[in-house]
Amino acid sequence: MNDNVIVFVVAHVTFGVMYFLTAQKIFDMNVFDKRTYQVPGLVYLADCVSSLVTKKCCDRGNAEAAKAKKTGGDVSWQFLALPVVEFVGLTLALRAMEILGGPLYQTLAGSQIPLTVMFSSALLRKRYTRGQMFGVAVVVCGLAVKAQEVFAGDLVGSSTTTNTLNKKKKIVTAAGVSVVGVVLASISSVSYATRGILMEFLSKSKNAPTGDEMSFAMGTFGLFAFALYTIFVTVPNREEWVLRPMQKSLAKNNVSFIVLVYFLNALARAMMAKCMMKIVKMSGATALSLSNATRSVGVIIFTHVAFCSKDAAKQCLNKTGAISAALVVGGGIVYAYQTAKATSTSSSPKPRGSTKKTAAVKKRTTQSPKTPTASYTPTTTAVRSSLRVATAASLATTPPPIPTLTTTKSKTPLTSVRKRK
Repeated sequence: MNDNVIVFVVAHVTFGVMYFLTAQKIFDMNVFDKRTYQVPGLVYLADCVSSLVTKKCCDRGNAEAAKAKKTGGDVSWQFLALPVVEFVGLTLALRAMEILGGPLYQTLAGSQIPLTVMFSSALLRKRYTRGQMFGVAVVVCGLAVKAQEVFAGDLVGSSTTTNTLNKKKKIVTAAGVSVVGVVLASISSVSYATRGILMEFLSKSKNAPTGDEMSFAMGTFGLFAFALYTIFVTVPNREEWVLRPMQKSLAKNNVSFIVLVYFLNALARAMMAKCMMKIVKMSGATALSLSNATRSVGVIIFTHVAFCSKDAAKQCLNKTGAISAALVVGGGIVYAYQTAKATSTSSSPKPRGSTKKTAAVKKRTTQSPKTPTASYTPTTTAVRSSLRVATAASLATTPPPIPTLTTTKSKTPLTSVRKRK
């Protein structure tokens, strides 16, 4: 990676950590009820606005506008499925992070790497090196360590004895982890892995859409779904979901601070998306996976430092969770490094043997145009011989320049004769 890519990687990690921390703070402030899904709506709004601003400010001329029109005329089912998969993944991811807490969710989100490998091998026929598979194996080991802690023992809670809808019953494990949160995180990982496969397919297709076009499509679909949900679900329950929580939150938090947190969350999301597109454009998905792994480390550490307390034990990181997170993140870094190594090897110059073969092929191709030139060689020789004959004949007919010398020599004896006289 060059220096410019490193700058965007650092910015992506910074804004990514800020995005997750501000989202967690929004959950803690509880300005609106969690059933309003306020954070996904804010994320989709930020994606739409940032895409429109980028398209308006960074348009390079008529060439890209024509390309955009050409791309918009041919819409594939993969492009239509991309916003749906993004909507499912983002909505369930934020809900799982709210239920499980930042450290556990970031650990479970590491399952996206083995899922992506499995899907790309089956659907895109992509092959992986032994080093990449080793990194995936390390990630699986980290997930197994956390799963052993989460699912140790039997499920605890009342889940089979009541059918009452008014009472909220939680299904938890012996470690006190919500099973619903784990299921949501798992479905979110599958959705995000599918999203990566679709984006990779679209980026390699004919008339591939730009990053802003894909981001705008995902943001528009999500914002439209959020608007429908708000009108038909949130508005009828506005007293319980909006007004009462807002009064309680305003009594504890300052209005300017609340507005600042929401603004920083939207800004961090928009900037994180822009940095992600820059990284993919300049250095590919390998640098992006490395950046995501580094971001996970930052989210886990800063969440533990900022939100861990006795009342918020799910935000704390214990020893088993630290080992699991280290394995997951370490496996992701190994996978990214091995991918970069494989990519650099494939793009490096070929061995000497292959170079000689290539040189031989080039020599043949360069000699092939000279064949008609060789056919003209006898004609050129004949012309040269005829020119020599004509030159010799012309020299024979014209007087040589020697008489000038003889006249000067003849004058010498005449002058000497005159002097004698």
